[in-house]
Order: sequence, then structure tokens, then C-alpha cells
Amino acid sequence: MTNLKRYVDLLRENDEKIYREAQKILSILCKNIIDNPQKEEYRKVRLSNPTVVEKILPAAGAIECLFEIGFTEKDDHLFLPKDAPLTKTYELRQLLSSSDIKTQRQESVAQPSIQPTVSKSSVTSMEFLDKIRLEFADVLKYENPTLQAKAKSIVPLTRLQTGVVQTLRSVQRDIKVNGNEGNTEEDTIIENLLLAELLRWFKLEFFQWVDSPPCYACSGPCKYSYTVKSKDPRILRIEIHRCTSCGTQVKFPRYSDLQILLITRQGRCGEWARIFTLLCRSLGYDARLVWDKTDHLWTEVWSPRSGRWIHADPCENVMDRPLMYEKGWGKKLTYIIAFSRDEVQDVTWRYTMDQESVMKRRTLITEEALISFIRKLNLERQTASGYSEARRQYVVKRNLLELVEMLPAPPGKEKPHVNEDYQGRSSGSLTWRLSRGEVSNSTIKESYSWKIPKDLRQYELCYYAAKDIYHIRGKDGSVLEQRTGWQKGLHTTEGGVFRKVEEDWKVVYLARSPGAQSGLVKWSFEVLDTCLRIDSFSFQVITRVFHGAKIQWILEAFYQNAESKILCLSNCNNTFTTNDDVKGAIKVFLSATLMGGKDDLAWQHAQLFRQSLQSEEHSLLIQIRLVEYT
Repeated sequence: MTNLKRYVDLLRENDEKIYREAQKILSILCKNIIDNPQKEEYRKVRLSNPTVVEKILPAAGAIECLFEIGFTEKDDHLFLPKDAPLTKTYELRQLLSSSDIKTQRQESVAQPSIQPTVSKSSVTSMEFLDKIRLEFADVLKYENPTLQAKAKSIVPLTRLQTGVVQTLRSVQRDIKVNGNEGNTEEDTIIENLLLAELLRWFKLEFFQWVDSPPCYACSGPCKYSYTVKSKDPRILRIEIHRCTSCGTQVKFPRYSDLQILLITRQGRCGEWARIFTLLCRSLGYDARLVWDKTDHLWTEVWSPRSGRWIHADPCENVMDRPLMYEKGWGKKLTYIIAFSRDEVQDVTWRYTMDQESVMKRRTLITEEALISFIRKLNLERQTASGYSEARRQYVVKRNLLELVEMLPAPPGKEKPHVNEDYQGRSSGSLTWRLSRGEVSNSTIKESYSWKIPKDLRQYELCYYAAKDIYHIRGKDGSVLEQRTGWQKGLHTTEGGVFRKVEEDWKVVYLARSPGAQSGLVKWSFEVLDTCLRIDSFSFQVITRVFHGAKIQWILEAFYQNAESKILCLSNCNNTFTTNDDVKGAIKVFLSATLMGGKDDLAWQHAQLFRQSLQSEEHSLLIQIRLVEYT
């Protein structure tokens, strides 16, 4: 069976409506490419296109079909190179057509049949409980003293502690300046600075994310093909990826063995969370592994000072943002289970503000049965030989504090972080994240143009990155309009640009998606008064670049006679003013392209609007002066 046939069969396993819609779009795409082989527009699939988001990404096997016929990922879209052979495109069209005929034939001759007595839900329930049981047993391996010593020896503890001292001094200066010595939030930050340093080091320096391994034969890029089971107990499964250049099949073992992972230092969220949890335990943190049934893992660390568990996601370098998955990634959560050396705990309610919807999706097992099962496992662990009574009493008190924290907030008092903005997932390629539905709505681009009101001669747009708001100001400085959300004021954005909040360093900025060669943001301004024209244009902006990265600015001016001018502002030094080049224009576009950088962290080396989360200053100021048209 060919890979293409396998993916079409996988496509057929979707719900009928999802399959039909995806099949139709894929068939049209194949036909357009075959009928118009030289036209580039038919070889480009934008991942933000509503049709792709609503009909292709939800269908298992659809994206795989596109990759198999030769599509490759480029920034925010898929592209079929002109030199790619069309033989597989023909094959896909034939398979989709044959599958449709076969389905119609099966439906026309379908007869009533006796259904098996074993229900699918009961089997799934057993698998779910087995998963909990196995993870609870497996988490004890983090307590191996030899393994902890090896893990601890890898951590550059002295360097991290130096970073803690520097950050601590900065925080203390802020506390002194703001006069808020009693601020509990600041106390909590100080208490967990080392954890924040560890999280940052782990993400930026230690562990590597792998979508597909490079080809060992030619070092070319690979793409996922299929998965096989492994007989090696140290390996969960083996993914087979195929080189897009030479066709070599490359194995990517998904290791569960912690000693091996300390050496390979690569993988996806499962490997990341397990090793980060181990490192936390090796440094004396009371840490536990958290498993989300909708396919993600992370870590929680107990804070004795705060009396609560702190969420820490090493894949995202995000700390204490438990609502990120529901509000930022858009995940439809069901069961989130935490595993420590002491206990199993259902922690779903820490990660949702929509308990009613979550309850409707929790259909694998009754709540009573799940509670009973977890209690049984905890009793077995805490009454085992060698488990002290003092430890058991400590865990009981800790449980009580946790249960109180997860109770719904009383009327008028919202939980922390409820009203904060959350970006979508940043780890993994854009295609992979979109296919999982873990990208925020900001990825779906909304074109917006700022309209300069009639009779207004001085127009100012200010953007405040810390507050994530735009202000339009008139000549007297009064606020004429306000828009919340950086993407809500953009005409165009490409390359998966997102708003990055670094809680440990207390800074915020815009960056492009990891894996994207560049990221672009563009603003549009249009004069509404037909009697006025633009006389001058200027802007000031805050940026930071590292390791050879750069931000390219371009200004485009359009005139009544359909003429246009394009100005490349490479050396604008974050401040620019022009008169003659835009004089008489009725519309202008200002764009910033984030590019360059070094190695896997290049996406983070061009930072637009970087500033402190406490800053009251604007990150961008655009001033447009208008005059009467003569």
C-alpha cells in the first residue's frame, strides 16, 4: 500500500461530513494544478484561508495528502514547487474519485447488521484508566537518586543563580520605585526566580524541538510518513519520516527512557515535559508531570510559600499561565491528570473557566468512578512500605489547599489571569499547530485599514505593547479611537507573528513563528477627506535585534492618479520622517519584516515593540500631517 493510499484511507475514517468537504476541496485543488500547471496561484495554499481552517485542517489525512504529493511549508502557507512531478497529484485525484465511487456503492447496498456487543466507549474507558495507572507507576522513576544526580550535573546552576540575582535586583528596584513592598505578586515572582531561569534555559539552550529529523544521507528536510510499533521498552513508538530530496526513510524513535533523553535532548512535548520534570526533581522542587488527554504534557511545581501548584510549560517557556491552553490555544479540554510520587490528581479545573462545556465532553467514565479509581491508586501508594505517616499528613494538607484553589471563584472575584490575553502555541511548525487547532484566532488574519477622519489635519496612531492597545489621537492629544489587540489594527500579517510575553523577564514583544524564515506586519492608512492629501509621514518605534537579525521597514505611498512609490527604510534607526516622498498621497502602507537571527532561536532574535510589562510608554508612534489639495 502506498503512502498516498494510506492517507486517503485515513481521510475516509473521518466523520462523513468532514470527509466529504475535505475530499471536495482536495479534488478541486488537484484539478486546478493539473489543468493549470504553470499558474503559481494554484500551487499555493494559505493556512489562514477559512476554507483550509474549516474543511482541511479538521480532516485527519488531508494535510498528509498535500505533503505526499509534494507540497512544502513556507512561512504561513503550503507551496508546490514548479519542478515537483505531477504524477502523485494525478494519483491523488484518482484515489479521491475511486474512494467516492466505492462509498456510494457501499451506501446503496448497505443492509442492516447485528452490531457487536462490546461498546467502543467501554474499551476507551479501560484504555484511559490504564493510561492513568501506567503513568502513576512510571513517575516513580524520577525519584532514582543516580538519575537525579546525573540530571543535576547537567544544569548550569551557578549561571542560573547569577541570572536570579540580576533579575532579583531589577525586581527590587521596581518595587522600591513603585512603592509596593507588600505586593504579594512580586513576592511570588522572587520566590520562583530560579524556576523561571531553569525554564528559560531549558527552552532556549538545552532541549530541541523536532517536527521531522534531517536526512542522514543528504541532510535534506524530511516529512512524516507513518508510525510503527517498537519492541524496545525504552521507545514508545517509531516515526518514519521520508527525505523530500533523496527519498531516504529516516527513523525517529520517540524515547521514554530518561537517561537516553538526557543525551539526545530532543523530541516533542512528551520528551520535553518528562525531562523538565526530572530536572526540577533533581534540584529539590516538589514537581509532578501533567498529562492533558487532548495531547499535551507539561509540569507543575509546588510552591510552599504560595501554598499552590505553579504551572510550567517548558515547550512554550511559559510559567503560571494555566488558562493558556483554553484561551490561547483554543483547546477543547476534557481530562487533565497530574502524577507525582505521592498521588494522582484530576487538575482539569485549574485549566478551564468553562466547566459546563468541559463536563459535557467528559464522557469516558462517570465522575464517581474516576474519583474512586484515583482514591484507590493514592491509597495504595500512600500505604506502601516505606511511606511515612508524616509525609502522608503533609500530602493531605496540600490536597486541601489545592482543592480550595480549584473551586469556582465567588461572584465579583475572578481568578488570576482570567482577563489576560493569551497567544496560540509557539512550539512546532505552523502547519502542525494549525492541524491540531492550537493557534489563536490572531493567526486567521483580519485585514484592517485606519481611516483618517475628515477635517483632521494632524493624525497620530500609538500602540502600547504592554497594554496591547492602539490609540488614535488628534492634534490636542485627545484619544479619538481605541482598539484592543495588536492584530486588530493590522492590514496584513505573515509568518505566524505573535505577541510573546516573557513572565520571567517581565517583557513583551512581537516575534515571528519558530521555523518561519521571516515575519511581516503591515499597517494601512487612508485619507477619507477628498479635499486633503498627506503632506508628511513620520514614525518612532522600539525594537531589539540579536545575532545578526534585522527588521526591514518599507513605506508605500499611493496617489489619486494610481501612481505609487515604495521606500525601503533599512537604515531608519527606528525613527523616520519624510515629506517629499509621500506628499500628495491618499493612502500609505507601513510594513515591518522580521528576519535573520541565529540557529533554531532565530525567530526570537528580531523583536518588535520589546518593552517592560510595566511600561506606560508607547511602543509605536505614527504621525501623519495633512494639507488641503490644490
